[in-house]
Amino acid sequence: MRLTWIFAILFGLTLALVSNAAQAADKKPATCKVETADIGTIVGRGPDREVAFEDAATKCFDRRRQLYKARYGRESDMETGELYIDICANVKCS
Repeated sequence: MRLTWIFAILFGLTLALVSNAAQAADKKPATCKVETADIGTIVGRGPDREVAFEDAATKCFDRRRQLYKARYGRESDMETGELYIDICANVKCS
């Protein structure tokens, strides 16, 4: 009985690993291109669409912070940072 359980567990793990490997092989590198009027074009890249979106959102936030610092000579405050997070979390990839 114990051997049957061990075999079933190993078989299940093997199926899970094979399934994950097949899914990883199907994924293609993705890009997330966002064109904005105020900070220019941002291109996020990653192994899949979700990671590319996260990369684009991070670049959007970083660019907005850099422009704020260049314009005003100081880091943005908490309220402005939260506004940037809201804006960049809602970018639309083309």
